Amino acid sequence: MKRLLLLLLLVSLVFADEDGSAMGDFFDDTVDFFEDQGNDFVEAGSTSGTGVVTTFTSIYDAFGPGQCGDDWISGSTIVGLWLAPAIIVGWIVMMGVIIIYMIGQLLSSQPLITLAKDEAFQTGLTFLRVVFVIAAVLAGQAWYSVSSVGTTDHIYQNNPLMIDAAMAFARQMVSDMTKHYSMLLLYNMVVHTIFSSTMWFGVTWRTMYSFNLGPVLKPLIDIIGTALQFLSLGLSSWMLHIVTLCLLKKWTWTLFIPLSMLLRALPYTRNAGETLFALTFSLAFFYPFMFIFDYEVHKIMENNIVDAQSAMSGFIHQSGILSVAGSVIIIMFLMAGVFMPFFLGGALTLALELIRGAIYYIVIMSLLLPFLNIFITLTAAKETAAFFRVDVNFMSFLKII
Repeated sequence: MKRLLLLLLLVSLVFADEDGSAMGDFFDDTVDFFEDQGNDFVEAGSTSGTGVVTTFTSIYDAFGPGQCGDDWISGSTIVGLWLAPAIIVGWIVMMGVIIIYMIGQLLSSQPLITLAKDEAFQTGLTFLRVVFVIAAVLAGQAWYSVSSVGTTDHIYQNNPLMIDAAMAFARQMVSDMTKHYSMLLLYNMVVHTIFSSTMWFGVTWRTMYSFNLGPVLKPLIDIIGTALQFLSLGLSSWMLHIVTLCLLKKWTWTLFIPLSMLLRALPYTRNAGETLFALTFSLAFFYPFMFIFDYEVHKIMENNIVDAQSAMSGFIHQSGILSVAGSVIIIMFLMAGVFMPFFLGGALTLALELIRGAIYYIVIMSLLLPFLNIFITLTAAKETAAFFRVDVNFMSFLKII
């Protein structure tokens, strides 16, 4: 009796949607919505963004270039608002040295005069370090501007600054991984539906055999669940990269460089100032550059993985797994001999492709390349500090990471 009611329900669904496209259209509309939101996220804060302004778009704008500080080094200006805090701190340090020298002259204290002269020399070295950082970042920005001229790449076209392009690539990785995660989650829902359903086959209703595909699909479900967990971890790491780049753009010239100058002005914290100078220089110059390198690697390697949305859309529309076509669902639930070739021929192949794409995003894009970025950045900071005659082991940060 229960089987007869199930059959009648499926037949009624067939007549309710004769063309069998209700769920397929819902899938297409949902995918288009996520596509638009992902594009808004990538183009957050860009004047060329074409997404409709919604609540989600305003949330995405929180990670845009405009929200991470508009004042950043540019090749069109030599002295701008981005350099004002460093200039103010420089004047404060110079005035302190002059006051010490005047007090020494007033009290005829040779130690104070000697201290003032030594600190004046150290202040000059501090200014040289600031000029070195400015020149290096300007050179990197000039290289980026020359390299991106005439390109049709949307990342380079919409982001004239290298650090903005690095943030745009990080947002694109979050968008791509979210799309892949969504498709894998949808496939996981379909597999769990089959996993929990009972199949029958036989000649008549009285002589039928029933079985469950749970034990057969258990390894596949475990692999998909593991891939989903690590994809969520990869998404978190890329969100952290976005936050780090945003902090660098907003606070490099307004906090880190002036703080380095203040720390270096005091003899007792001079080594800390040198360390912060070296780390700030590496983060401002090498860290964004490594994301440009990652983007170029990604553009080459992404051709080797399947597009999750296109593959899932093709599987749904060609197989009818989510369309209420009636005949497909009846055959799947009542005739396992027909279902198994369908599953092995289409669904299993799609699962392998989705898992292969998840491994690419997890291992290569979320583990190997970010580790290379951090390793090169910290190595550059260590060598810069050694050039400033400060022995600092930045590699200990890798153990924490």
